[in-house]
Amino acid sequence: MAFMPSFANNEEDKMPTLTKKELAVLSEANPDLSVNLVELEHEGKRTEVVGRWWAMTVVLPGLEKVYEVVTALGKRKLFKHLDVAVDYVKESCPHTKAVFVVFST
Repeated sequence: MAFMPSFANNEEDKMPTLTKKELAVLSEANPDLSVNLVELEHEGKRTEVVGRWWAMTVVLPGLEKVYEVVTALGKRKLFKHLDVAVDYVKESCPHTKAVFVVFST
C-alpha cells in the first residue's frame, strides 16, 4: 500500500520539496525510494477549467519521509497526463523500483 500524503494548504504544514535535480541525486543515493503519482483536481489558468491532474510525491523507505516534487520555481509539479508523469519518473529516477498510482475517491 502506498503512503499517501495529504497536500497541505497552510505554510507550516507544507511537506519538504524536491526539484528535478535534487530528485535525481536522491534517487541515485536511495534506489529503494518509492514514487507516488497522486490524482487531484486542479483549477487551470481560467478558474472555470477543472480537470484531472497528477502530482508527484517521493517516499523514503524506513523513514516514511515524504517529499513533494516541485518545479525550478518552487511550484508544485503537475502533470495533465499520467503517461507524461510516468515518463518523468523514468527519466528522473531510473533506479526507482516502486511507482504507485493513487486515484482520488
